[in-house]
Amino acid sequence: MKRFFVAAAVTLAIGTSLACQREDTRTQVTVALTSETEIPKELDTLEVVVIDADGSETSRVLHDVQNPRFFPATLALVPRSADSLKGSLTIELRGYLNGQDAQVFRRAVVSYVEGRTLLLPMPLRMACFNFKGCGTNETCSGGTCEPAAIDPNKLSDFDERLVFGRAAQESCFDEDTCIAESVKVPVVPADCSFAIPESAFREGERPRVNVSIRWKAAPNRVIVLDSADPVEGWTLGEDRRGHLSRGVCASLLDLEPDPKKRVIFDQALDVWVSTKCSAKVALQPFCTSKDGHVGIGAALRSP
Repeated sequence: MKRFFVAAAVTLAIGTSLACQREDTRTQVTVALTSETEIPKELDTLEVVVIDADGSETSRVLHDVQNPRFFPATLALVPRSADSLKGSLTIELRGYLNGQDAQVFRRAVVSYVEGRTLLLPMPLRMACFNFKGCGTNETCSGGTCEPAAIDPNKLSDFDERLVFGRAAQESCFDEDTCIAESVKVPVVPADCSFAIPESAFREGERPRVNVSIRWKAAPNRVIVLDSADPVEGWTLGEDRRGHLSRGVCASLLDLEPDPKKRVIFDQALDVWVSTKCSAKVALQPFCTSKDGHVGIGAALRSP
């Protein structure tokens, strides 16, 4: 994959390694892009809009994505001028299929931190597939409208090992290995909790368990949720049970068959658990696949 820059400025990186590029120590916000939609079957165009601190649109780029190998991996934004450091950037991502309404959407409002290259993950989730839309200062996150503003001081510095699977071969998340042999588990509606096998718990280690969702828009595969993520993924409670995020829970329990009447357009069909690998966390890249598809889940197979 290459890396891209906008002089907000934008540079998109399509690819899996930045090793051949000279290290850039300037002030930047580097957006890490992943999409849970299959390319080009479920998404074939990506629009990236960048709005500077003064409210002016500095970039609007429409990427034709017909091959998963050429889906942008990073978007590096650098200040257009000194005034860019005085306010917040707005970055908007929209994924389309056949030129129709946005299939997936995400927005982030964040400020530069002078002298740092910030890593800003902006995953396009199935929970936001065909989402109805949020307010101007909000984004779809985990199937619900959440504030788009992000505290830059809580972001990590850019490190290719947090983005590219080939740069983190020992710690990347292998979807086929880790979730393809998942088992469906029942969910308690009262608290959206589910059982975690006792074998998953190991003293002093991250639980060896991964939780995935089978979505109606992609019924032939399961897509992993990040652990320790109460907004878009799942969390481990003091009761040692797993708990789904609010949006995923609402989608799972909403039995309305008409997507136009649903609170969340896409429907979580069921929850699956696997104990093959340590729980996936947010800043963990997917292992590089042979066909370029990463982050879209895995087809289920019998254990």
